[in-house]
Amino acid sequence: MNHPNDRISSQTAADAFALAAKLQAQRHQDYSTAELMQAAAEANISPEALQEALKLMQAKQMEDQTQRDKLRLMLGSGAVGVAIALSSMWAYTAMTRNPAWSATSSEINAVQPNPRNANQLTASTSQPPDSPPVPLDNNATTLTGKIQQYLLNPEGRVDGLLLNNGLQVKVPPHLNRNLVAQVSLGTEISVTGKTGVSTSFGQEIKAREITNRQTQQTITNKAIADAPPPAPTPTDYSSLSAEGKAQKWLVGHRGEINGVILSSGVQVKFPPHIGNQLVDTAQVGDKVQVQGFGTRNKYGEVIKATTLKVNERSVGVAP
Repeated sequence: MNHPNDRISSQTAADAFALAAKLQAQRHQDYSTAELMQAAAEANISPEALQEALKLMQAKQMEDQTQRDKLRLMLGSGAVGVAIALSSMWAYTAMTRNPAWSATSSEINAVQPNPRNANQLTASTSQPPDSPPVPLDNNATTLTGKIQQYLLNPEGRVDGLLLNNGLQVKVPPHLNRNLVAQVSLGTEISVTGKTGVSTSFGQEIKAREITNRQTQQTITNKAIADAPPPAPTPTDYSSLSAEGKAQKWLVGHRGEINGVILSSGVQVKFPPHIGNQLVDTAQVGDKVQVQGFGTRNKYGEVIKATTLKVNERSVGVAP
């Protein structure tokens, strides 16, 4: 190959060019210590820092070479030996290179199951975690006020409260005894429930919970404190009549007028279709005359209207 006329095959030429390119690349990738020192000085790196870095790199290369030598020795011990050795080497290398993976013997024992606690462990893992409490009503509102008057149904049972801020609290009749036992006129309460339509005549809230703010006792609509009241009979009512000025118009959940409280405290109840006739004219101070049937007891007086006049004008009671 020293003669210019010697022929070289195309395959040999290709291999020669590839090897020459590799050797040239290696020469350009290798640096002498002097060249590294000069480059470090240009990069404002101290010679001491460069020397320390070189020592660390050499130690790393020696460690890698040692691992390769051990691997070659283990290859002659069979597949099982190789697998065990490789797993041990991997664990050792990972723990030495990543301190966060290392553990003391006490830490290892801490994660080992204790046979004496096996039953407890099984029981605790078989139970699902506690679920957060589900709210009863996402639309519930809490309002406060002082009780100004008990509101009654025609049988004379307390089925609501009028607060000093005008809010009308609606409760089911079966809570009648429980309610009057825990709150009285003048008691400041918190009411949680669903509010109705607010109008110029007032607003109703259907109570879910009523809390006496002084005693912190709470009455819940879910708890059936009393048995459902018996169906009313004719002997439960009396023929009653009253006359006075309108002090407070009562409303239902949709904001419809369904009653009025007179200046004397007498409560007059009527169906919503009567309220529809009054919605455009009713005012506080209107003169009201009523006849009907109802009840009078220690909680108040209530009349279910059979005839009604407002400002001397008769209002049709029949549906």
